[in-house]
Amino acid sequence: MKSLAHYLLGQTRSAVLSALLLHPDVSLHVRELARLTGTHAGSLHRELRALAELGLLAREEVGRQVHYRANTGNPVFEELASLLRKTAGLADLLRDALVPLADRIKGAFVYGSMASGKTHPDSDVDVMVIGAPGFAEVVLALQSTQETLRREVNPTVLSQEEFLERRKERDGFVARVWKEPKLWLIGDPDELG
Repeated sequence: MKSLAHYLLGQTRSAVLSALLLHPDVSLHVRELARLTGTHAGSLHRELRALAELGLLAREEVGRQVHYRANTGNPVFEELASLLRKTAGLADLLRDALVPLADRIKGAFVYGSMASGKTHPDSDVDVMVIGAPGFAEVVLALQSTQETLRREVNPTVLSQEEFLERRKERDGFVARVWKEPKLWLIGDPDELG
């Protein structure tokens, strides 16, 4: 399934920007980017040069290799990274992984540093799943996304009743999470009460 970012930015550009802007701590060589994005090196070179000229990527020579990384100083970095988090990579991968369990999920969302845009090199992906699937089922469903995202995925699984009860606790974990920014994967926040 193609993501919104694919339609807005094109396949190669969205793949490159997702690989670098969603991992601003990483600097990658062209061959590494080609492997990660499934793009041919020739078209990738042109795309990388264009994105570096626009100031979205920083280009640096390391020995005889050229590496690219996100230019976090670009004025649109945060907004573009936020758009990519919501439309490419992260949300789509997690949503697709949870589809087999969707008939038993009332709501699922990403919270924490990934949802708020305050990631760091060691950031994991926190996912809240509300509904009937068991913890082991959710862990198994999300397992393959860890390798793709190159980040640990930590699900919290609660029944709808438990979620609603724990959300009422003013100082509780669920109440705090509910107030934070979220990237919705499945369901509607209004349906959760």
